[in-house]
Amino acid sequence: MSDWTLCIDFGTAFSKAVVVPTGAWSRFDPARVRPLRLGAHDGRGNAFLLDSAVFVDADRILFGRSAIARADALGSKRAALKSFKTLLSVSDLDRALNTNAPLSIDPHRIFQMRDLIVLYLAYLLAAIEKARSLDSAITGRIARRYAAPAWRGGDSAGLHGTVVKLFGEAEAMRARMGDALLSEAGLDINTVTRELPGALERAQPLDMGLIYEATAAAAYTSIGLDDNASHLLVVDMGAGTTDIAALARIGTRMFELPEARSTLKQAGDFIDRVIANRALDAAKWAKTTEQKADLWAHLMRDMRETKETLFAEGQVSVRYRDKMFMMSARDVEKDSDFKAFAKELKAAYEHCVAVVRDDAAARGRTSVEAVAVGGGASAPFIQALIASKNTRGSRPHVTPRPATPKWAHAPEFRGNLAPVFPQLAIAIGGALAPDGMLAAKGTFSPVADVRSGSQAVRD
Repeated sequence: MSDWTLCIDFGTAFSKAVVVPTGAWSRFDPARVRPLRLGAHDGRGNAFLLDSAVFVDADRILFGRSAIARADALGSKRAALKSFKTLLSVSDLDRALNTNAPLSIDPHRIFQMRDLIVLYLAYLLAAIEKARSLDSAITGRIARRYAAPAWRGGDSAGLHGTVVKLFGEAEAMRARMGDALLSEAGLDINTVTRELPGALERAQPLDMGLIYEATAAAAYTSIGLDDNASHLLVVDMGAGTTDIAALARIGTRMFELPEARSTLKQAGDFIDRVIANRALDAAKWAKTTEQKADLWAHLMRDMRETKETLFAEGQVSVRYRDKMFMMSARDVEKDSDFKAFAKELKAAYEHCVAVVRDDAAARGRTSVEAVAVGGGASAPFIQALIASKNTRGSRPHVTPRPATPKWAHAPEFRGNLAPVFPQLAIAIGGALAPDGMLAAKGTFSPVADVRSGSQAVRD
């Protein structure tokens, strides 16, 4: 049996990883939940969040925040590769992985999408290993798992073999490149083209388990609660998609209700574009195409802070050179694209509530809870959604749970965990969840022997 359990959540915008002692579900102690500081090597932004981005420059491959900064500096003709999770959800994954990267992403036309995903995952694994090595409490064997949405009718389990193979190839590349992956300067392209083929050829699938994100959310929501509902609704708005799922608990067994699963392709990135478009409308002085493009780039660079302020305070001041103008949440809510999204989201949620209520009633249960997770958990329209109780009848009531549980404010975290808990929630819940909640099981590897040449064990 392993000593620790590690869960990776490689999100559309950020990747996160959390380590907990194996068995922490039944012996929960907040002080032993260890979110890894994946971004600590960078020194910019929140250390718990690792930007999911790769940028192919003239002669180097850049990762994380360096990739995003370089892409922003070069303007609209170049782009960093992001949205890895969205790519992994396509119907024909093998074909997508073997597709050449677009010219805007790879001007050299030498990389396939698989190559760039493997390189990013190698960077992620290097960041995990670096962060783990700095935590002296984490010693012994680690069981690894990753979190994924239940794509395409639950086919995440069907894609599991491909995903662990990608992670295995990434681990082989990490073993070759080491901490060079974490350099702000990235990797030399010639080095990459020389080393990557050998890593891909010799790699073994990385031994990992799989947990559905909704199950992970249920796991962390149940921890520390004396009275757990039998049914839980989860609304997860990330950067690329908004996912709604529902779980039922019968005794110690927890399972998802597939009829209540819904995925919308509009999420955080979509909201960013709505805000930017409304800002362009408000900036009457931006008349030329060049002025609008420049303002758009400025808005997108500062969008994270702009959006957080807008959601928290209902309005935000936007500064650009010698100009300043105000935007309100009401401006966003009036946008026709946002209205269409809000309508679709409400319909999807009400459908899920109806499924959950029917299942709860059929089992003689009266308690249903709802929780929001992901980067958009604090958005007012998401909180209003899970607080709504009057969809299709009044029983059972749907009780909203806070996005951040009380234990996240424990003094052991020194105030650092609670502000980003919704973004780390899936990784935390995925690490805490007992093996019985997994969609696919892995075994363990010694911490000091995570190398590409080690024999993989079949799930």
